[in-house]
Amino acid sequence: MKTRDLILMSLRNLNRRKLRTFLTVLGVVIGSISIIMMISLGFGMTDSTKKQLASAGSLTEINIYPANRYGGEEEEDGKKKKPDKIAKLDDATVEKLKKIPHIEAVLAAEQFEAQINVKNLQGYASILGVDPVEYSKFDIKLDSGRMLQEGDVNQVVMGRDVLRWLSNPQRPRMNAPSKDEQRDPLTTKMYLTLNTGSMPGPDGQSQEPNKPNKKYNIEAVGVFRDDDYENNYYIVMPIETVRKMKKDAKKLQAGNNQSMYGDGMFGGREDKDNKYNGIKVKVDSVDNVQKVQEQIEAMGLKPHSLNDILVEINNSSKTQRLILGGIGAVSLLVAAIGISNTMVMSIYERTKEIGVMKVIGASVSDIKKMFLTESAFIGLLGGLIGIVLSFAISALINYLGVKYGFAANMSGGGFSPDFDSSQLKMSIIPAWLALASLVFSALIGIVSGYFPAKKATKLSALEAMRQN
Repeated sequence: MKTRDLILMSLRNLNRRKLRTFLTVLGVVIGSISIIMMISLGFGMTDSTKKQLASAGSLTEINIYPANRYGGEEEEDGKKKKPDKIAKLDDATVEKLKKIPHIEAVLAAEQFEAQINVKNLQGYASILGVDPVEYSKFDIKLDSGRMLQEGDVNQVVMGRDVLRWLSNPQRPRMNAPSKDEQRDPLTTKMYLTLNTGSMPGPDGQSQEPNKPNKKYNIEAVGVFRDDDYENNYYIVMPIETVRKMKKDAKKLQAGNNQSMYGDGMFGGREDKDNKYNGIKVKVDSVDNVQKVQEQIEAMGLKPHSLNDILVEINNSSKTQRLILGGIGAVSLLVAAIGISNTMVMSIYERTKEIGVMKVIGASVSDIKKMFLTESAFIGLLGGLIGIVLSFAISALINYLGVKYGFAANMSGGGFSPDFDSSQLKMSIIPAWLALASLVFSALIGIVSGYFPAKKATKLSALEAMRQN
């Protein structure tokens, strides 16, 4: 039997029992939609969480600390294990990092604390010294002004929160000022004084240092966005200026054991083993971050990035999609039973037809192919309709999710205030998922029709002809 005749005969047979065919196809449609939508919701949750992470910081940036500062000892079988080697954060390490493939920029930072003064108000700020050229290569968005440039000396980029908590030492305030009271760093005159602290006197009582604090006028040329939680409490300056201030501070602190260095984004207190408090690198692609982190760790350093969280999310999302897909597969299993039932009923109704086909020369293979083709068409048609309806349902879910805020709530919120929520999708159907669903539906049809088709081939032609 020719393939064309086989297809036409199968379609004609399905058309003879329209209602039964429709109900059987409907079962496949429901099963196909269930699988696609369940898995697509898993993709939607993963995508929303990734975008939440991206809004909190760049996924291509890695913060590097000395291995002996954070997590220097790893747990192995309940015992603490020290790393094989510990690299120092110095210029040699910076040069090695620059040679690692896929790293686009390396930013070494020195940090300390100073007192910031505006008229009769004062407070403390964490100062971060960076190379202006390298700093400009990172994905740092400003609310206003510009980034640091080569040649800057006393120019700074800072967050509004630095000025938000300034107070009069004589009349300290317990709460942050309202928005109307907040100062614009770009138009505010301010200066820094080094936090040298007081020194113990001969009688054990504290006394003011002999040398007066040195004053450094600074000019804010850029302001971080309010949602830049990583940088908003920092004053970022050229690293050469910071080094000069640190030298001045050491001279003023002669005889004083109090450290001038405070905890912050790039590390903790003064570390004699490390020239820099921390190093940040930028990778060319999210796909290469994990590979770069492994190379950095092999150097004896401790890298941290949002990619660590992303890896955990990807692992957990795979499990979620398997569970959701399994739930949807139950519906398709029920549809498979329906296809088998339809084909068995078709055999009983067409017993005489099968006998006639055998008598006129149809082979066992032709009869088997005919029933398998019919069941495959049921699965294929149900899969096609299921895909079309799945895309329609997905679009509706995404529209309602954005309109009523379900998409943001699904990932737990946490997006920056100016994040465009229209980018979020509760349901995502990749092309491969639609294609896989179509192939799977057709296979379900073929498998479901296999045993009925085999049963049809075993019918005796003479006995089939005798039946009314």
